Amino acid sequence: MRSMRPLLGPILGISLLLSLTVAAATEAQTPKRGGTLRVSYGNEIAHLDFHTAPGYEMMWVAMNVGCGLVNITPDGKFVGDAAETWQMSSDGLLYTFKLRPNVLFHDGTKVDAAAVKFSIERLMDPATGSGMRTFYESVHSVEVLDPSTVQIRLKHPYAFMLHMLAGYRTGLILYSPTATQKFTLEDRKQGKPGAVVGCGPFKLVEWVKGGHLVMDRFDKYFQPGLPYLDRVIIRVIKDPVTEMAAFKNGEIDFIASFSPEHVDTMKAQNPRAQIMTGKETTPMVAQMRVTVPKDGKPMSKDRAPHPIFSDGRVRKAVGCHGIDRREIVKIAFKGQATPWVGIIPPGTLDTVDVNQMCPYDPARAKALLAEAGYGPQKPLTFELMTNTEKSVFNVIVTVIKEQMARIGVTANIRLVDKVTWMAAANQDGPWDMYVEDLLSLLTLDSNGFLSTTGAAWNHTRHTDTKVDDYYARYAREMDPVKRKAIAKEFAEFSADKLYWNTISGSPFYMVAQPWMKGYTYNAEFEVHYDKVWLDK
Repeated sequence: MRSMRPLLGPILGISLLLSLTVAAATEAQTPKRGGTLRVSYGNEIAHLDFHTAPGYEMMWVAMNVGCGLVNITPDGKFVGDAAETWQMSSDGLLYTFKLRPNVLFHDGTKVDAAAVKFSIERLMDPATGSGMRTFYESVHSVEVLDPSTVQIRLKHPYAFMLHMLAGYRTGLILYSPTATQKFTLEDRKQGKPGAVVGCGPFKLVEWVKGGHLVMDRFDKYFQPGLPYLDRVIIRVIKDPVTEMAAFKNGEIDFIASFSPEHVDTMKAQNPRAQIMTGKETTPMVAQMRVTVPKDGKPMSKDRAPHPIFSDGRVRKAVGCHGIDRREIVKIAFKGQATPWVGIIPPGTLDTVDVNQMCPYDPARAKALLAEAGYGPQKPLTFELMTNTEKSVFNVIVTVIKEQMARIGVTANIRLVDKVTWMAAANQDGPWDMYVEDLLSLLTLDSNGFLSTTGAAWNHTRHTDTKVDDYYARYAREMDPVKRKAIAKEFAEFSADKLYWNTISGSPFYMVAQPWMKGYTYNAEFEVHYDKVWLDK
């Protein structure tokens, strides 16, 4: 075997700032066992096949029902989950994980090296259709050395291998081979009893689509004494005003994602509430559809509209010079966000400010539209889609509609629910531009699942392999200084081509009652309830 050395620490550290309205010194208190944590989601869960379902509503269930090899802390350190120890070879091509001896799936089967191999190979299988598949491009093979030792061999170095396993979307969620082979994919998607089996601190008990989800303590969880809670109940409350009322009345303990424009109201109504936030690692985007569907089938009135934004001049006119990002931030975020251009959010590793490449310039926008054949005699009209997850989205599309009118363009707003939006964005539904805040980024690399040409969820449907080349160069470069230079090139390329169109950073908020203790804020990357307890 190749010479090995311990992986002494992460390749990078990511520092997240935690802002709490109440400084709760939980360290001095003894956690209480028992009780039910009541969580509110603003949107329903798409489905419960953790390897394929979109949306962080599912992710935050997967992180608690499932377990993986490693997790990541707010300061960027890697900690073991099912893996007790791990090593990386000196050439960066071999990762060897030693599993804990006492990790069980909820069906009673053992979490062993074969289960790890099964789970990774399922994610890598094109037939699975996982959004995580793009991150396993560097994996050559997964080998079982013995029941408690698994080895991942890479084709080439991958600077963010542990970041990917720990925190990209769900990170690696291990599947029980027994349960996966016993139940169908549809059983798992619908949350049929016994079909959704993890190795995390909570086991799935019930899911009523659009209503609630129930998780109970897994008594054989491998971490002694954890979890403290008996049960977690997640309710879907789509209206933020209703959600705030439920919180004020003590019906909700934790709001997993809180719309930023309501933060001041929450503070006024609930001065003891714990309001948690951090760096702007989430991109707010006005994404434009660049090409036709990947299946190449002809367009029709029942399919997506013609690709208006396949013309770079139109993209520049609308997405670059026609959108006033400062005005959007002032109105939608009350100034509490950063106007931004490019593909790397302002709070993310290796970010670079390329705002100067897209100044708001209505005259320039009109000139570009004229070059592309649009004007008073042939006005440009497009569909501007957003969803009901956060009311800030509706504010943004309303502002963009007004900004478009200033350059002679008509934007017709289409408001849909979150699941419909995900289906449209991921499955070639009818849209021209959408506004959403997408997943928080640990690294630029973690955005590849939405923006490489081969990604299952390549939202804009661009076909420019230069994007893939930038991602590959960035992820394979082990020197942080050289990697930062590549990130700058990529950000400039992105601002020029606008296959990806960022409006601003998007502040991310969570809100907890003062009696909810032990929760560690880690943005969207890690949402764990195993150490949460209720002081009431």
